[in-house]
Amino acid sequence: MSSRRLLIEGWRFLHHSYAIVAQSHCLCLLRRDDMELRFTDLPYYHETWRRTRGLFAPAEEEALARLRAPEREFAPEATFTLRPESPEFSAPRSGRRFSFGTAEFRVLEEKNRSGLVSGAQVPGRVSIVAPSHWPALAYERFGLPRERIHVVPHGVDPNLFRPDPVARQTARETLGLQDAFIYLFAGAMTMNKGTDLVLQAFARVAETEPSARLVLKGADALYPSRNIVKEVLDHLPARARETVASRLVYHGETYSSRMMANLLRAADVYVSPYRAEGFNMPVLEAAACGVPVICTAGGPTDEFTRESFAWHIRSTPSRMQLSPTLAGDYLEPDPDHLLELMRRAASERDGAPRMGAAGAAHVAENFTWERVTERLLEALFP
Repeated sequence: MSSRRLLIEGWRFLHHSYAIVAQSHCLCLLRRDDMELRFTDLPYYHETWRRTRGLFAPAEEEALARLRAPEREFAPEATFTLRPESPEFSAPRSGRRFSFGTAEFRVLEEKNRSGLVSGAQVPGRVSIVAPSHWPALAYERFGLPRERIHVVPHGVDPNLFRPDPVARQTARETLGLQDAFIYLFAGAMTMNKGTDLVLQAFARVAETEPSARLVLKGADALYPSRNIVKEVLDHLPARARETVASRLVYHGETYSSRMMANLLRAADVYVSPYRAEGFNMPVLEAAACGVPVICTAGGPTDEFTRESFAWHIRSTPSRMQLSPTLAGDYLEPDPDHLLELMRRAASERDGAPRMGAAGAAHVAENFTWERVTERLLEALFP
């Protein structure tokens, strides 16, 4: 079988979801014998971002480091470009280009259009790869034909993100929370993630659940996560703020994938009342680790969660004015239903092993990086 030539343009050695996606696909592709792979490192969005090693296993990072830039004579059949906020819509030197898109509010703002007015100006050799149908709609609205918009979900490494009772107990002991009921929430802590909703609901949960603890995992090396949490706390009523602060554990350090899996396993439930997401990888990773999840209904998580392991928060489709002339879509989770589900998770904790097993099995069967990389290749090389 002749090798297929693929160029991936993205980030390496950065704890950002786009970099994790690019590198995880690369690791799967490097295990194949029918792929000639090259990699171009794109500039980071912010000059304060720094390369960080140790995010993957040493052997995997060595393999990623050995990826070569394309030689002058290298003519890729497909180029996969992961730069969603400023997508590359230009035709490649050879073959076809597939630009990765995660338009969380289902519309392309002017800064996301690369200077174009509509999708009609995008060359025919350029297509989009989106991680769910939620952001894919933005590119259809922009004017790209449906047949050039491909949905390829994200995945997990099943060797890392899986149930592990021993690792769970160790992680809980490390946190000093072995006897607590742990609600976990991870991400940039920005408005679209629903940080304010989590903190407000937890303040009320803590009134009746003495063992309840809230663990927040921010990304301080990439975003002002800690400051955002502080601002949200400052806006809570004094009593609620004191209640939450006394039960809150915050970690903003950069975690390796293995450390993140251990933190997820420590939780009794993962909570994600998001308003707008392109995919929401932590929900998938939590389910893979055997942790029941609470997440917003109506968004991208509908595409990879099931009622057997996820409680879905009722939400209202809403519109947000992103500029004087442009409005985007988002979901407003019902705060009372979120509170009800968080309390339910604590009261029905005996059912967590059953839910966790269902989630882990579902993810292992359908959303490993090996499986989703196969789906990516079906889009790139039809």
